[in-house]
Amino acid sequence: MDNKKIKMRIQLDFKITNKMHSLYQSYFSNPPFGVEYFKSEFRGINKRSFGFFKKVYHLLKNLGFFHQKVIDRLNDSLRKDLNFDLIHFANHLGKTNKIFVIDYETVGSFIGTDFHNQKFKNSLIKILNKKNLKFFLPINKEALKSFKLFFGDSIKKNQEVIYPVTFIPKKFRKTVNRENLVVFAGSSNIRNEDIFYAKGGYETLLSFEILAKKFKNYKFVFIGDIPGNIKISKEENIILKEVVPIEELYGILNKSKIFLQPCYSTPAMMFLISRWFKLPIVTYDFWANKEYVNYQNGILINPEKTDALKNFNIPMVNKKVINQIKENSKKNSKRIVKAIEKLIKNENLMKKMGEEGFKLVSEGKFSVENRNKKILRIYREALK
Repeated sequence: MDNKKIKMRIQLDFKITNKMHSLYQSYFSNPPFGVEYFKSEFRGINKRSFGFFKKVYHLLKNLGFFHQKVIDRLNDSLRKDLNFDLIHFANHLGKTNKIFVIDYETVGSFIGTDFHNQKFKNSLIKILNKKNLKFFLPINKEALKSFKLFFGDSIKKNQEVIYPVTFIPKKFRKTVNRENLVVFAGSSNIRNEDIFYAKGGYETLLSFEILAKKFKNYKFVFIGDIPGNIKISKEENIILKEVVPIEELYGILNKSKIFLQPCYSTPAMMFLISRWFKLPIVTYDFWANKEYVNYQNGILINPEKTDALKNFNIPMVNKKVINQIKENSKKNSKRIVKAIEKLIKNENLMKKMGEEGFKLVSEGKFSVENRNKKILRIYREALK
């Protein structure tokens, strides 16, 4: 970017580990005009010390030695607040004397799992009402609902939903003859057993087994990690792949017809990515999924009830919820089969839904242009 055209320098803070979720990539690759982003730097943390520190940090965190407040203080004490116009904290609370904004996934971004510590809550209210915090940026309406349920009216600050966006270059979206492919893709950012169930991997495998027998002319592609204790169908038209490089993923989606991810979690970047390839989306009507998918661009399935949504509207998958998912899997997989079958039998509907979804990411509410317009206005208002 030409330095003469840069009018605003934004410090994006991802905590000490500096691990950036894929939803933030477009800030760097497709920033608003006149804006340049920089990752936070931390004292004593460099390429040489980073690997060791990261392991120790996560070990202590997982063992419970770090209270959320302690983690925040550590980040703040080591972060260098350099010569930038504004700090944008990514999905976590930071403390600074500079003007700043915070985006968040749920109220858990601020409190962790410490729901009932009134003293901690009071200290947060004091911090979150500071004058130099100008905007809260929930990533969807359900995130805002989560915040309101916990804090009520105790925080008097501007809130504006900024949906995650992504952009797929045209070179990956070339016109090809589509193959009879239905694709599921799990998480590439989080790799554990819980996320397999949270993303709907269990029901997907059951659904694919039924669909593979019913539609021999289709292939059903499962991309992601599968726990070792899961029984795998031997149907030849079920294709299993581990997490693949992003360009390989684009190639698969570009020749596919339907995207499936019946998730019990925050709507995935995969929803946005698949839209760029004009794929109808089949998912559960759970939490914020309905903000991404409707009858015009996909199919929302009503799943059997679980306890995946509790404690201030925060999606959580634990052992109890996993057992509920397993218990409900036969009923839910039948509903998934019905939805996929509806699309397979109606190519025109499939194409129409795919086109409608494409409009959302190319020029609608999930477009880079729309996000940039909103975030630039927010930064400017914050700096007044």
